[in-house]
Amino acid sequence: MDVDGLFALLEIESPEEFCFFEYYAELVESETDIPFEALRALFSAVDQRVLAELTEGYFEETLSGVPDDQTEFYTLLDSIGRNMTHLARRAENRGLDVFTEEFLRFRRWYTTDRAVRCENRDSRAQSETSVCEALTLSRLERLGEPDYFFDFGDCMEYPLTASVHLLDELADGGGTYFDENGDDARADEDEDGMYMLPDDYRRDGDVYL
Repeated sequence: MDVDGLFALLEIESPEEFCFFEYYAELVESETDIPFEALRALFSAVDQRVLAELTEGYFEETLSGVPDDQTEFYTLLDSIGRNMTHLARRAENRGLDVFTEEFLRFRRWYTTDRAVRCENRDSRAQSETSVCEALTLSRLERLGEPDYFFDFGDCMEYPLTASVHLLDELADGGGTYFDENGDDARADEDEDGMYMLPDDYRRDGDVYL
């Protein structure tokens, strides 16, 4: 799929039309395989402010579907959202590659991986769904549909990134990243005064994971 195929998937004719929640949601939740190059081409043509607002709005809506008793999962999803919103605000040049990689990582975790265990509280029928499907079931509960027990335990290892450390900022010895709690944090300073990434992050090409 090239960028024209991505436009066809979203039913838009130009990147200027990619300014509504529905298109962003379709991009996240579609099970169609989307290559990095096509996604980057779309994001590169979207106003950076609009991209950040869409990202922030999508996560605000997504958080509303988290079951009330899943506080740890809510905290994780909120941290992912704040991290991605911060990346979107800096999605230019190398930062655009970083945001695109993180978007694809989130998309796999949220839409493709079937790691949430669901149990119908009445029939006791069990199934494994994606995070996206589980949150849809949770919303339907509030509309009178069957109640479920959700186990998000296998989703809790999502690797929050230090990728807001753009390479040019590392060269300057500065910058910030979101830590495991989604808060702004500063990397450790080494003996030469340079700021280094934590040991548990790895580098993949020009992207820190």
